[in-house]
This record gives sequence, C-alpha cells and structure tokens, in this order.
Amino acid sequence: MVNGQRKISLGTLVVFALVAAFVLIVPSVTSGYSMMIVNLSLIYAIATYGLSVMLGMGGMLSFAAVSFMGGGAYWVANLCTGRLGVSMEPWLALLLAPVVFAVVGFIIGSILLKLNGTYFTFATIALVQVAWCLFQNYRPLFGGPDGISGIATLEMFGLKITSYTQWFYVLAAITLIVALLVERIRRTQLGRSLAAIRDNQTAAQILGVDVYHTKVIAFTIAAALGALSGALYCLQGRFVSSDMFTFERATQFIIMAMLGGVNDTFGIFLGSVLITVLPESLRVLQKYLKIVYGTAIILLMIFMPMGIMGAIKDGFKKMRRKKREALMNVAREVKP
Repeated sequence: MVNGQRKISLGTLVVFALVAAFVLIVPSVTSGYSMMIVNLSLIYAIATYGLSVMLGMGGMLSFAAVSFMGGGAYWVANLCTGRLGVSMEPWLALLLAPVVFAVVGFIIGSILLKLNGTYFTFATIALVQVAWCLFQNYRPLFGGPDGISGIATLEMFGLKITSYTQWFYVLAAITLIVALLVERIRRTQLGRSLAAIRDNQTAAQILGVDVYHTKVIAFTIAAALGALSGALYCLQGRFVSSDMFTFERATQFIIMAMLGGVNDTFGIFLGSVLITVLPESLRVLQKYLKIVYGTAIILLMIFMPMGIMGAIKDGFKKMRRKKREALMNVAREVKP
C-alpha cells in the first residue's frame, strides 16, 4: 500500500492493455465467419473459467463443464421457442440459466464428490457420455439429432443483438465480468481453501477446511459458468444440437486451460482464444489436429506444466532474482 492506495503491478497493467487492444482491434480487422470464431473463443473461455475454479484452484479434474454448457443451451432453446408450451424472453432465460444449473450442479456435485481423485474424474466422464446420449436421442426435450432451431433473438436495452460484431461486444463484456469474478474468488477465503485442498487435502482438514462442501461449492460455480456459456452459444447461433457437447469438446476445454495456465485468469482467456482460432488458421492440418493436440499436451506437461502464463511468470521471477543477486554482489564489492 502506498499513501493508502494499492499499487497496481506492471503485469496487471500489461494484461489490461492487452485486453483493451483485443477489444478495440478485433472488430476492425475481423468480420463474418472469422468474427463468429472469435466469439466462440469467448464463449469457451467462460466455460473454461469454471474449469479453472475446479482444477486450477481445487486440483479436481472435471470433464463436466461441457454437459452443463449443453444444459444451459437447451434450457434457452426450449424456453425461447415455446416448444414445451412455456415461452420466455431471451434475456430472462439467459439470466436464469446459471442460477438454475447452479442448483443442478450443487445436487450432482453433492453426489459425485463423494468420490475422490481419479474416481471423481471418471464419474464426470460418465456424466458427459450420459448427457450427450440424452441430447442426441431424447427428442421431446432436445430435438434429437436435428437439434432445435428458430430460437428468438436476444434483445438488450431495446437493441436486438443480430450481427457477430454486436455479439462480440456483449461476449467480451460478459467474459471480462466472469474473469474478474474468478480472480476475486481466487483471493477470497473460498479460493484459499480450494488451494489448501489442492496442495494437501489432509492438511486442509486439520486446519479446519470443510473439504467436501468446499469442493461442492467449486463444482456449483463451474456448473453455473458452463450453463452461462451454453446459453450464450445458443442465443448467438439461434440453433443448438448435440454435436457441440461431446467428450472431445470437454477435452478441448482442458487443453485450453492447461495451455494458457490453469491457475491464471488471463491465461484461461489466452488458451481459449488460441485453441479456438488457430485451427481455423491451420485448416491444412485439420486431419492431423488430434496428433498436434496430443503432441502439444506432452510437450506442455514437460516444458510448461503451468501453461504459457506460468512460464512467463517464472521467467520474470528468475530475472528479478538474478537482478537482486547482481545488486547484492555489487553491494558486497563496494562494502568497505
């Protein structure tokens, strides 16, 4: 603290500058299909922030984000088409999606988190497969393989959000709010409790952390963010089908988190943008994409286990340490 005010680090200023540049530059150089891809990266980032709470803060590997994303998407699709006899304004359905699926996530998390470690992870894989099977085959709620179309257009403050550029600004604002929320959670008692569980669950229990309920809260937050991303995906495309909510998509979210830095707020955003945008830029390698992903993960785990942002932070720490050591050496030399 300086003069009663908190100092803003250089790293924080750089991150704000990069985000501002992203928001200002992208709409001026991107349009049409390319803008839709950028928008998808923001939608994926919201779901991946939930994974950051689970895996980055709490050390729990969960594949379930994609299932809650599907739940949020179909929630909006059904309510904004009136196909079940109930109709709702898109903005209201969007606001309710994370609330409803936070409750659903709390219930499912209360069951699945009776399991620990790999047993919990395998249970979330099973959840993804069960959810996808329902999305794919149960027509009354999910439209079966044909999906659901004709979803109403989102209207905010009297303005209909129709173009991809308009959607970009909406998604950028929501992604920023979610990122700030996750960063805030990281610094609260909940974030510290999750970090203690991640580092040593037994020690966390000894220190008085309610391990089970803390994990359930993290799972609930992740479910709400997944549902929010799904609702936004549905409203932007005005169509939803089961193809989006596969196990492959779930693994893609994990790759996004690991690439950027699973415990770094800006890293999650960076990983989501890179993994979504780069394949479109490298279509010539499309058939080899899984090989590229697999090789990248292996190299990432070996050389950058904390992701791109983790590697950058480690580099700056080493530079500061070397600078300190150099100054100390100089001080020793000039000392009489």
